[in-house]
Amino acid sequence: MIALPLRVPGLSGFKGRALWVLTPLLALYLAGCGKPDRDESQVLARVNGDEISVHQVNSARSQSPTKVLGESDLNALIEKMIDRQLAVQQALTLKLDRQPDVLMRLEEARLDILAAAYADHVNAMNPSPLDQDAAAFYAQYPGLFAERKVYRLREISIPADSPTLPEAQARLERKEDLEDVLAWLRQQAGSFTDQQALRPAEQLPVEVAERLNRVKPGQTIAFRLPRALIIYHLQAAESAPLALKSAEPLIKDYLKKQHESNTFKKELQRLRTIADITRPASPTETGRTHE
Repeated sequence: MIALPLRVPGLSGFKGRALWVLTPLLALYLAGCGKPDRDESQVLARVNGDEISVHQVNSARSQSPTKVLGESDLNALIEKMIDRQLAVQQALTLKLDRQPDVLMRLEEARLDILAAAYADHVNAMNPSPLDQDAAAFYAQYPGLFAERKVYRLREISIPADSPTLPEAQARLERKEDLEDVLAWLRQQAGSFTDQQALRPAEQLPVEVAERLNRVKPGQTIAFRLPRALIIYHLQAAESAPLALKSAEPLIKDYLKKQHESNTFKKELQRLRTIADITRPASPTETGRTHE
């Protein structure tokens, strides 16, 4: 299930205190409002002689989990990059980059970046979703949009590897009272979580949101996911519909990511059919040979 998002590197000696200059004009440029022909190699900071450039900062901005807006956010980002460079310099001075576990992690990061770059290459020519695609999705899932609600839930999660999961699921399917099921769970060895949650429809998997839209307060539903059995007890629901015009950019972004994921999965399947892949030993057997 996929929830619809509403919102995817030792130097000897010390060369003095790190200095950097960020003018208001440059801040506007980094925020996307400056002149497009500004020199990307302009230095924003020097850390013991190592430079942090506009290009590096722009790259960090694009990968930041939160939006970098205004000069204060940019200053904070550059300060974080200065701290990182100081740590990198000390790691190189101590030759930590030569340690086997660090070398392995660096290689894993390189491989991840290359694989992601190929995924971007494959998806570069994917057409953008059309207005009619967004409209059809909007109509297909009223629980997310036209009949959108904000749910107050009791959310119970039982890990997929818990020995109690099959019995708990069977009890729920027999319509046993939730409190009785929880009382039984507390007497068992397996772990589970029990928490209160306030979730708008778009923060739930599509299938969950659609089913909850038809559930009345006081009722309980359960979903078997790959990692857990999730039990939702609906306490209250507040209507908060979202018009097509407001939902359209969110839907298009979701459809684009879904299409890209499916496209790359098909490409990997194609590559598997023509590749020479061998697996001489199972992971468990391999692990035992190194014990």
